[in-house]
Amino acid sequence: MIFRDRLFRRFDFIAVNLASRDYLVGDGFTVADAYLFTVLGWMKGFSIDLDRWPATARYMRRIGGRASVQSALARQAETPPVE
Repeated sequence: MIFRDRLFRRFDFIAVNLASRDYLVGDGFTVADAYLFTVLGWMKGFSIDLDRWPATARYMRRIGGRASVQSALARQAETPPVE
């Protein structure tokens, strides 16, 4: 429970920052956005619903809708798992 509380406080911080901007850092997409998108995507596996943080959920939809991200996700889906 302590881990979840600490994680949620960090999500609160991210959501506050994303409420007033489209990207995590600056005015354009950066590697920080790519990384945050990836890490936030893992939350499904932990049954954490990002809709609790509406600005973050909008961010995920916006970043996920980028053509480059769609392309990367499609290529990832085609890649066989490492055994």
